[in-house]
Amino acid sequence: MADLRQESLRKVFLDVGAVTYFLRKVIWIVPGFTTALYRTQLAQLHDQIQVRGPVVAHAKRFLIEARKPL
Repeated sequence: MADLRQESLRKVFLDVGAVTYFLRKVIWIVPGFTTALYRTQLAQLHDQIQVRGPVVAHAKRFLIEARKPL
């Protein structure tokens, strides 16, 4: 293996609009996501953000560089 790196990333969503935008752009997070289909959950999340504050999500990313042996 030539290189291995990992990173822990923190994403903060301050409102439900930011969550919606993110889920519409990063389609593999929730396949088939639409605001109509998830309206109830989005409303609940909006209420939660109003009471408790931002939603914080964490993700791990890995970069693996490998070379075929000679």
